[in-house]
Amino acid sequence: MKIALRVALGVLVLGVLVAGLAVAPSAQQKPNLILITVDTLRADHLGFAGYPRDTSPNLDALARAGTWFPSYFSMSATTGAAHASLFTSLPPKDTGVTANSQPFPPDKASIMSALRAAGYARAGFVSSVVVGRKSKLQDHFDHFDDELTTVEQNRQSRYERPADQTVAAALKWIATDAPKDRPFFVWIHLIDPHGPYEAPQDPDRYVGDAYYDRITAEIPLSETDWEPGTIPRYQALGGRTDARYYVARYDAEIRYMDAALGTLFAALEQKGLASDTLIAVTADHGETLAEPGHKHFFSHGVITYDETVRIPLVIREPRGERRLGTVDRTRPLSSLDLAPTLLELLGVPIPDGFRGRNLLRAPLDPEAPIVSLGGYGTKNLEQQIGTQFSVRRGPLRYILNSKDGAQELYDSASDPGETRNLIAAPPADVAALREQVETTLGASRLATAGQQLSDEQKAALKALGYVE
Repeated sequence: MKIALRVALGVLVLGVLVAGLAVAPSAQQKPNLILITVDTLRADHLGFAGYPRDTSPNLDALARAGTWFPSYFSMSATTGAAHASLFTSLPPKDTGVTANSQPFPPDKASIMSALRAAGYARAGFVSSVVVGRKSKLQDHFDHFDDELTTVEQNRQSRYERPADQTVAAALKWIATDAPKDRPFFVWIHLIDPHGPYEAPQDPDRYVGDAYYDRITAEIPLSETDWEPGTIPRYQALGGRTDARYYVARYDAEIRYMDAALGTLFAALEQKGLASDTLIAVTADHGETLAEPGHKHFFSHGVITYDETVRIPLVIREPRGERRLGTVDRTRPLSSLDLAPTLLELLGVPIPDGFRGRNLLRAPLDPEAPIVSLGGYGTKNLEQQIGTQFSVRRGPLRYILNSKDGAQELYDSASDPGETRNLIAAPPADVAALREQVETTLGASRLATAGQQLSDEQKAALKALGYVE
């Protein structure tokens, strides 16, 4: 009853807001920007990427109208670090955000500061406590909305907000508070499809469908959130151990999120704002599901296999432009590349400190290393849980584990599921790959970082699920 009432109210509010949206800006004004980051969204569970379930009809339409990138990788498999790197075009060791307990840096150039200098009004709407006010991201927006209305089913300290409510809040700001005489930047963060997989609408829509029995694994439930080879405690749904059920519920979360995006896109179109708005949709990281041979199921944060660090990126350019059509989409890209590319598309100067590539101007090297890091910087993450650091170069992914020093090497050309560890007979210079990981990490910080946490930071880690 509560879910049905909340959904009905959300639909009513959205209808009112659509009617009141601002008129389109003048042709002389720079385009607006809407950047959407979807928490825990795998690249390969979307229709435009070839997934058989109809999880993403609205994102599929956006991809057809714009450009999507099949080889786009996150800098980090944890939410706080991933967003900090995306916004600043810097790796975690340079942002200082290596795990969810650390605040966004106050003094780094970012896409927010670049847009402020260009006269943009900036508004952020988030759906999780991880990127709420504890993150200090609110200091980089003119308007910041983290009114979180619900809690996770299995972790009462994790506050969040369903996608329809977050989209409604963003549309309300655009309709009533966005200035008419200058462009706006709206960041929308959606927590769906983060676990536990409980979509507010039709959570069992894929349970028992034509694809349901393709997964046969039974995985035991864990007593903690980080025990290898188990379903994490916070993910547990009704004591079930059949992996296919959790995968189906994960997909239903994506479909629910996609419907909220459909409402957003339709509202922008109805009031003539769509044409003058650059829209980018991506994720912070993905999610392991039931991939055989991997250490953690239905998880992220400390794992850097392909399913957690290869994320979607869809960009629909304003005013009918297709400049990104000239970019070789098969080349590997990093989340560091997004901010400079968006600023170039808007005609806004790119800060000198950005480390990522402007895809419209920089040559793309198919062998350029793409480094992805699990959460690190605390003794618990690195020595008790064990976190992965990886580098992707060409088809190869090298992984180093912080807890025991274990190394893994996979060749995605012959083994796209990363199931066969080639480290015993490597077809590449593993030492060079390891050096790339250590250089990006700033390895000298690792040994002492865990001893430098304040009591407040330790409490924050516990609340976010990184400490038992």
